[in-house]
Amino acid sequence: MPFPNTHMLDEFFQGFSMRALLLSLRAGFTQLSFLGHLALTVFVLITAMIVSRLISRYYRKPGTGTTEAKRMAYLVARNTLGGVTAVLLLFIWAGELRTFALSIAALAAAVAIVCKEFFMNGLGSLMRAVARPYSIGDVIELGAMKGEVLEIDFLSTRLLEQGPSGYVTGRTYEFPNMMVLLNPIRKLSHTGRFVHELVRVPMDPAGNVARAERLLREAGETVCADWIEAADAHFRRLESSHLIALPESRPLAMIEPVDPKRVDILLRFPCQSNRRLATSQAILHAYYVLAKEPDPDELPDEQDTPSAEVPAPAAAPESMAAPIGKII
Repeated sequence: MPFPNTHMLDEFFQGFSMRALLLSLRAGFTQLSFLGHLALTVFVLITAMIVSRLISRYYRKPGTGTTEAKRMAYLVARNTLGGVTAVLLLFIWAGELRTFALSIAALAAAVAIVCKEFFMNGLGSLMRAVARPYSIGDVIELGAMKGEVLEIDFLSTRLLEQGPSGYVTGRTYEFPNMMVLLNPIRKLSHTGRFVHELVRVPMDPAGNVARAERLLREAGETVCADWIEAADAHFRRLESSHLIALPESRPLAMIEPVDPKRVDILLRFPCQSNRRLATSQAILHAYYVLAKEPDPDELPDEQDTPSAEVPAPAAAPESMAAPIGKII
């Protein structure tokens, strides 16, 4: 069988390039009507949602591989799918977006200059609605502010202030949503019903640091014994659903040197998210009760205690010590 003309094949493959493919797709999308664009957009979004669900189900099912590897692969697949979907939507609406952008460019520039703060508050609200870094009832820390989220609107967020130990002060914070764009947010109740909390006991390095560490751990195990199993089951469910590695639930005591004259004993323990302060105070109370008890290792042994010497009986006088037979 004779081979086809190579010159014709070269011309065919030169014309079939990536640039030509993209131009042909763009021309085809431009010729569609508005209803065709809308139908194609709905089809692309539904397909992306289905593929995203399948990817999530595939990586969350139990299998081989570490949690970190599965999480990294899941994030790469999800981001790739989002990028492909965005490119397809851009090609579908390219003609309409060009006309729309040219018509509102001048107006958008003027509004952005005059109402910059209002516009940034709107962007902060949009970011919060999309990324959902916090919601009503969460305990967050933003800069020097820390408290429970009470109210969220388009322009601002209101917090119920909490002190360093988690106690409610009764005061409120209200900050503009533009601060969400400019500051990192610490969400202290991210793990839901149960959270990991930390207590700190300062002491002198010359003291019995090992005994203090042991007593603080025993106090934590005693106070948290009723919900350790429930907290561990809760954290394991979070690991499988969010593809993250969480610490174990049992209380863990640690030693942290602060300066040459101070060392802190830290205790990390699980507790209910709405009882952080009460649990911390109960652990500290139990610790100080145990610390007042005498240390059995420091008590002297009975065998080492010197016994009182019994005095020897006094010697009898010679006249009394004489035998009776010699008495005349």
